[in-house]
Amino acid sequence: MDINEIKAIATTEYERWLLNTMGDDEAQKQLEALGGNQEEVLDSFYTHLSFGTSGMRGLMGLGTNRINGYVVRRATQGVANYLNKRYSAPSVVISYDSRKNSEFYAKETAAVLHGNGIKTYLFPEITPVSVLSYSISYLKCHMGIMVTASHNSKDYNGYKVYNKYGYQIVGHEPDLILDEIESLDYFDGINYDPSGVITVNNKVGKSFVKQIVSMTTKLEHDTLNDLKVIYTPLNGAGRKYVKDVFKGIGFENYDIVKVQEYPDEKFSTCPAPNPERILAYDQAFKYLDSEGGDIIIATDPDSDRIGTAIYHDGMRTLLTGNQLGILILDYLCHMRPPEAGQIMVNSIVSSPLAGKIARDNGLRVVNTLTGFKYIGEIISDLKSENDENKYYYGFEESNGYLISPFICDKDGVSGVMITLEMAAYHKSHGKDMIDRLNELYDKYGVCVDKTRNYFFNGAEGADKMNRIMAYFRDEVNDSIGGLKIVDKIDYNENTGLPKADVIQFDLEKGSTLIIRPSGTESKLKIYSFEATDITPVEKDIISIIEKFKGL
Repeated sequence: MDINEIKAIATTEYERWLLNTMGDDEAQKQLEALGGNQEEVLDSFYTHLSFGTSGMRGLMGLGTNRINGYVVRRATQGVANYLNKRYSAPSVVISYDSRKNSEFYAKETAAVLHGNGIKTYLFPEITPVSVLSYSISYLKCHMGIMVTASHNSKDYNGYKVYNKYGYQIVGHEPDLILDEIESLDYFDGINYDPSGVITVNNKVGKSFVKQIVSMTTKLEHDTLNDLKVIYTPLNGAGRKYVKDVFKGIGFENYDIVKVQEYPDEKFSTCPAPNPERILAYDQAFKYLDSEGGDIIIATDPDSDRIGTAIYHDGMRTLLTGNQLGILILDYLCHMRPPEAGQIMVNSIVSSPLAGKIARDNGLRVVNTLTGFKYIGEIISDLKSENDENKYYYGFEESNGYLISPFICDKDGVSGVMITLEMAAYHKSHGKDMIDRLNELYDKYGVCVDKTRNYFFNGAEGADKMNRIMAYFRDEVNDSIGGLKIVDKIDYNENTGLPKADVIQFDLEKGSTLIIRPSGTESKLKIYSFEATDITPVEKDIISIIEKFKGL
């Protein structure tokens, strides 16, 4: 289909929305304003917002390729149809974060589910996604839905779907739900009843906190409180739960960044509330400079991921997700040595250094595709075999960690707890986390990890990404940037893992390169694990990408 055909489809759908939203004054106002910008009409209507293993995520606005009430209601009707075909009395629990429209979308989701005869629970306030995961089991629900766009900027929102085991849907389930959604129109066949939705009792959150407090490594009170923490929830859902855990373990020596303590749908002081990015810590560093402290810990808006930053040798230093994951593993192995047969699970884009440390401590290493849902699936399988104690620790490079299989998803709240305990332990031995990381490099070898993102927006973006992936898959075989390719793994082939659009290059001198499209945004992600300088490789990759971007 050429671009003119795509434009014609978008225009026709735009006109259909104008006709079918008559009576919705706000929708009409937005659509009429949109009509003056043909590029925006094209991007808003050229396709349907994708629904997959990460649910839906996109810019808010009117259109089939945007997050809005019509898209949310249609998707939820599809979910309801799927559930009612499979269960005699299905139930669902819903939560939401601090983003603009999150509460509205959550209530619309609840109304559609209840309108379809499904027992529906709704949290009464912003709630971490890990609490949602916990509540699915606690309330014995068949599914959970979280309204969030995680770490994306303020203009985004999303809709994550969790199965009855508490991890995001995988395998055939997303396709089966998508089939139900695609059979529906945006404007008819939507059952809706906002009455009778059950408010989640606060006992769920209290039980969640109690479980986390039980995981503490039980440092002495004075050792723990000798560390000064600056904590920021980045205007998200973590504040209440993190504070309760601090109280539960007897930790008092912390300050919260005031301008980021409470919800702010505009994310005024952190336009990109992503704990993987140093800019997200600007306000926290200002607070640290004025109030003093040892370490900054941040949770993202839905509080399933954490990040940490410090001053090291006078420089602002952000630990990567891999570095923090390695340090947590190292600390856990010291404080609670692994038992025979236990496993560490990490994604294929996690640092190889983690595997070296795990095996050195007697752990078996299990690799998964990217996405914590695959780690959750392993935990669920272990639970079904009454063997969950085999799970020791799991993490992914994008700052997601789980130190106990009490849920089947990553958790920022327990991540904050174990990070502050680890930092306090190292401080009591006269060093910070970077000092300890350098000791690990001395023992196991240096492995510098980097992640680069290349964005491709608009109707032609997906096609360009597909062409770039095809080029790396078909044309890059012997060398890249002057370095010989020792091994090439295409995860679209049989590797023992589910097939995925991921390519890995193992280079001479011990470095590794992994390329994949993002599952949630229009971008290519390129990961490198560098044992030596690979600057020529970086330049070669940029040249290839720019060539396709310019087409």
